[in-house]
Amino acid sequence: MENIGKFKTALSDIGKALENEFDYDFSINEKFIGSVSEFEQLVKKPFEANKQKIFYRGERINDLSRPLVPTLLRNKKNLLEKGSVITNVNSEFLLDYYKSLGNYYEVFRAHFGEASPYRLYELCAFSQHYLDVSPFIDFTKSLYVALSFALKNRKEYKDDIVLYTAETENYDNYTKDIVTAECWLNSYKVTVLNSGEELLKLRANDLSRAAIKKAMETYEARAQQESPEALLIDIPTNDLMKYQQGVFLLLTDFSLYSKSYPTKNVRRDFAITKYVISRDICPQLLSMVNCEAPWYRYECLTDVKTAMKTISNSKSEFPDMLFR
Repeated sequence: MENIGKFKTALSDIGKALENEFDYDFSINEKFIGSVSEFEQLVKKPFEANKQKIFYRGERINDLSRPLVPTLLRNKKNLLEKGSVITNVNSEFLLDYYKSLGNYYEVFRAHFGEASPYRLYELCAFSQHYLDVSPFIDFTKSLYVALSFALKNRKEYKDDIVLYTAETENYDNYTKDIVTAECWLNSYKVTVLNSGEELLKLRANDLSRAAIKKAMETYEARAQQESPEALLIDIPTNDLMKYQQGVFLLLTDFSLYSKSYPTKNVRRDFAITKYVISRDICPQLLSMVNCEAPWYRYECLTDVKTAMKTISNSKSEFPDMLFR
């Protein structure tokens, strides 16, 4: 029991050291918005000015258990073999993972053709939309779309909501070119370390202490050497994604510990800000969306037919910023 306690303390110390070294979940760039005037100044005016390339993502609740992590990496049980301490997720791993789902991959292959480590974009995009498991994180070019996803047309708001913005001036990290997107996915690499709780279970089951120590040292060494990148892919794969002005954020070349990952290098290329928006102003923001962009009401986001009817019946002016 004493050894288990020491091991648990060691894991905790490693986690704190990594967090101290790298910064997690963009917490340094977190800002609180408590009034509509603050929202208009900090968020809406830059969107309307359209002078910067800004992308948005809305979250319905401000919850530390919901970091900015792609769906593929949220459940480590899908990634780590039983009894393993560490795994490397790359293009070949992605392909093997989807193929392991049996009929799912066969349906994709029958309609879209064979995928390979050099042809993954369509498979990953399809999986993001219809399996909800991919290396991508959904963003949008529209503030209204992101807000609508966060607000969800609710009558009451018991929690604050979150709006992420990603602003880039480095066009090397943004593409509309499928060849570039395929190259990025072919070079995709993430090191995943098992959670502290699972490592304790493995240690209790007599997994070699030396093996765990070696894996932890390998993880730390890789985390020190890696240079995490944030890449934006603006290649819609269906009408709904086009309508929502969707883009994919691809985070690569990093190590994942628990649900956290280093972000300092990411922020050198991207100004990523996490806005925590007070629940008190959510009803006013909902009214703003419904008034200024009724075609982006929550019920319209996944139903283009309803959206088109809304546009036809709307007395609002059709703004240039709807699609840009």
